[in-house]
Amino acid sequence: AHFADSDDRTRVLRWARRLPPSLWQFHDVGAELGVETTDEEGSTQTRTHDGACIFLNRPGFPGGAGCALHLLAAAKGRDPQDVKPEVCWQLPVRREYDQRTWADDSTAEVVVITEYDRRGWGPGGHDLDWYCSGATEAHIADEPVYLTERVTLEHLMGVAAYRRLCELLAEHRD
Repeated sequence: AHFADSDDRTRVLRWARRLPPSLWQFHDVGAELGVETTDEEGSTQTRTHDGACIFLNRPGFPGGAGCALHLLAAAKGRDPQDVKPEVCWQLPVRREYDQRTWADDSTAEVVVITEYDRRGWGPGGHDLDWYCSGATEAHIADEPVYLTERVTLEHLMGVAAYRRLCELLAEHRD
């Protein structure tokens, strides 16, 4: 997982230090080698171990399969958004930044909240067999995604903007 910025990195590293071996299958590896690495372009990301993120507990691990950071959040009564790298908790929602230029040559940054689909991963994204939000079944929930993903949207757009979104969508539904 690539870190969004230094705050994201600092937050994840702080929580990683709190991960006990009972929740993290590769605790010893993380303690010995660290949990982060830098790629060829100089981008900082979580270390991989045996072909996957170092925080990925494999099926059969007694502490639980899946993301160790997610398990830690649940154990501490925290939202996963407080603990995991941004890129991990944003799915299935995507925040994009768009620089707009107006007719008078003024510019503004516009933040767009949208679905994170396979195209968002760039070339090769269509080959991701684990990526499920493109499946029809992912779009038939009893509650709309803006309600089920409240915490994610509040993190991405702020509480006030999220409340306004809910007001507008309620008007639309009515």
